Amino acid sequence: MLQEIAIFNNLSSDDLLKLENNLIIKNFKKRKTIFNEGDEPLWSYFLLKGKVKISKSSADGRDVVLEIIDAPDFFGTLAVIKGFPYPANAIAMEDCEVGKIKREIFLQIFNKYPELHSQLLHHITTRLKSGIDTLKNIALEDVPSRIIHQLFKLTTKYGKKLSDGVLIDLKLTKQELAEMAGTTTETAIRVISKLKKEGYIYENKHKIIIKDINKLYDLIRN
Repeated sequence: MLQEIAIFNNLSSDDLLKLENNLIIKNFKKRKTIFNEGDEPLWSYFLLKGKVKISKSSADGRDVVLEIIDAPDFFGTLAVIKGFPYPANAIAMEDCEVGKIKREIFLQIFNKYPELHSQLLHHITTRLKSGIDTLKNIALEDVPSRIIHQLFKLTTKYGKKLSDGVLIDLKLTKQELAEMAGTTTETAIRVISKLKKEGYIYENKHKIIIKDINKLYDLIRN
């Protein structure tokens, strides 16, 4: 189970077994909260099935999605290692299977493997940079540019080339796209409708297809 998560590849069979024997598995329905920003970091979490969105609450009470976590992966781990409260919310983006291990047990194993430190920190740093880029775009860009930036970000992670464009292979609601761009659902709907009307994108079964990435990029480059 946990061996599917790359950072655990170099653990001894005994240590991997210890982690798995202490793994508590729980299922979360879509939109259910796994933990909240500010909660005490009692558990290290492992996403076994599904997708989880990591978000922060803005000053006006809206959620801003910083990152989407895909199974198999881990989350909430930096807070566990450093001992500070979870810095963001973790919410099931779809029905999920999540494992959790008590902080003290995870740290017993973590502290035995210096190479695990660097692997974890590299992974977490990459994720943090992505979140910081999102917040920077929200602070500096207008709403259409923010939405287009998020579409590009999604193509990097979920893009699949088609004969007529690039499919973002992820079912994404307008509310979720709005949360990624730090705007309202109504505004996201208007921007997407405009992009569709002008022929930059179209939708098929709740998935977005970008017809010409270069032309779409020109909207924010010029």
